[in-house]
Amino acid sequence: MWGMAWFCSLASLEKQSLICRVSSPSKIPSGFRELTEASGFAAANGPWFEKIEDDRAIRGFRPGPQHANALGIVHGGMLAAFLDSAMGTAVWHTLKRRAVTLRLSLDYLGPGRVGDWLQAEGEVVGHDEHVAQVRGRLYGPRHDVLAGLGAFALLSRQRSLKIRS
Repeated sequence: MWGMAWFCSLASLEKQSLICRVSSPSKIPSGFRELTEASGFAAANGPWFEKIEDDRAIRGFRPGPQHANALGIVHGGMLAAFLDSAMGTAVWHTLKRRAVTLRLSLDYLGPGRVGDWLQAEGEVVGHDEHVAQVRGRLYGPRHDVLAGLGAFALLSRQRSLKIRS
């Protein structure tokens, strides 16, 4: 199922029914690897992909019909969660510290479309010993979809990561 591209459109604005068709297998852009170690929310809503380019981590995914809202576009909550994850990844990649979101401010700029390849990345713009400030961007093939600013609490360097199964 994940190797197929989904293309959805509203059949009728009056009925608001969603018509989806599967096209030929879609390709993951060059350089991305699947995050097979993902668990919890990311595993349930993936697969998610990542690549490191010019010292920055870029996340990517191709939303399917399960990510759509009633209008047939990607649900804003899914977009927010994906960007939040990419921003947290930027903290890890830049500071080598795990972090959790304290505050996230978002501006929705355009729709995320089911079947499109979407990418998100974050940039640490400031930090002290306890909090990192991060700017994030989520974009598709035609336009920016979401912009965000966030504050992330930096976890203790000694805190071990517990994976739940």
